[in-house]
Amino acid sequence: MGNDLASCPTWTPSEATSESYGHTIRAMKLSSFLKFGFVIYRCTYRDDAAWTQLLSLIKREAQEDIKELGPGRDWLGAHLEWTVVEDPTLDGATQEEVKMRFDGWADGVMEEYERASTDNVRGLPRFNFCVFVDKKCLASLEKSKAVVDGRKPPVFVVLMRANRGIPTWVLEAQASASRRPRSSEDEEEEIFEDEEEEEEEDDIPLAAYEATWMYVETQHLLSLYNSLHADSGWEHFYVRPPVVYGRNEV
Repeated sequence: MGNDLASCPTWTPSEATSESYGHTIRAMKLSSFLKFGFVIYRCTYRDDAAWTQLLSLIKREAQEDIKELGPGRDWLGAHLEWTVVEDPTLDGATQEEVKMRFDGWADGVMEEYERASTDNVRGLPRFNFCVFVDKKCLASLEKSKAVVDGRKPPVFVVLMRANRGIPTWVLEAQASASRRPRSSEDEEEEIFEDEEEEEEEDDIPLAAYEATWMYVETQHLLSLYNSLHADSGWEHFYVRPPVVYGRNEV
């Protein structure tokens, strides 16, 4: 199992799947980038108490999750880093605005790292996905205090995917669609005709390839981070809003 990063072997992708946080550990071994965790953007500034509570919940649930792994994995806690961005100019910012800011930050960090290292960090979830917190996310915190049908509603955040994580064929098809007149549904369907054939082959809905965000229950952020290392991780785990990843309701 390994009691620290150095003692863990460099697993194959299939071997990593059977290990607790195996993909995260494997990525640290291969890239020598020893931090993991999402960047979190605060995009609402009218309730400081709720924001503080939500951020504390995210951090506490993650640490509890790691602690439950036992002494063979609890060392991961020292490598977990949530980069929290609080900037009042982001109050009411759209997802696209935040995504542009995140893309700029990620590009800068990756370029700086790669100037001093030959290791590739461009595939790490930390640089391809980020957390977006708006008023609806904070409201979920209050709603979770009530019991509905015998269970508490989920506390959730928005997980966004950077453009670099979207398959090239999807971006090209979207660009093509934006340049064509949309006079009928048939024209739009024709744009993705080839991709729909691919969808039938791998049984992944086309919407999952196109999607750039979804709701994620806070207690599943860390495990989802691990899963997003895998090829097509986003497409396999994506759930269409208003469904929340980890739950079946909002």
